[in-house]
Amino acid sequence: MKDRKLASRYARAMFDALQDPAAREKVDAFLNALGESIRQSPELRDFLLDPAVARDDRKKLLSSIAERHAMPPETERFLHLVIEQGRAEVLPSIGQAYHEIYEESMGVVAAEITTAVPMSDEMKQRAQSALEKMTSKRVRLQCSIEPELIGGAVTRVGSTIYDGSLRTQLESLRRQMSEE
Repeated sequence: MKDRKLASRYARAMFDALQDPAAREKVDAFLNALGESIRQSPELRDFLLDPAVARDDRKKLLSSIAERHAMPPETERFLHLVIEQGRAEVLPSIGQAYHEIYEESMGVVAAEITTAVPMSDEMKQRAQSALEKMTSKRVRLQCSIEPELIGGAVTRVGSTIYDGSLRTQLESLRRQMSEE
């Protein structure tokens, strides 16, 4: 949780430093790609996190990556700050937090529906429409399967969870019966 809060602060600072919508979008893609590269590449991760590697060398690497992708100058300064503060390990989380902030600014909310069995395309579309109507925002819907739910669905929109799973209903019934 501490990393999440920290990542959100850094992401908000980066987002607020950029006023141009096109730059914000470009930085969103860049930070996501950088975070994914750090997760996927042990060499990159080790280089950025190894205290034996000089901070200047880490900054040079991140600067060259930012320049290669024609990032706004604020991005390079931001990456240097992250290295100076010894927070390179949080870069993937910063990318995720920035993406959430960016989507929120665009009026998009993330939602996840977990069901016991795969949903048909029609059901996904209906669920997305219902969630958009409920939130008054565009919804980026992600679906997952968890057979342990038995039936029904668990929906998460932002930090709110709607649990309509059969598993939860059965557990509730069991608690009520044991109390009687």
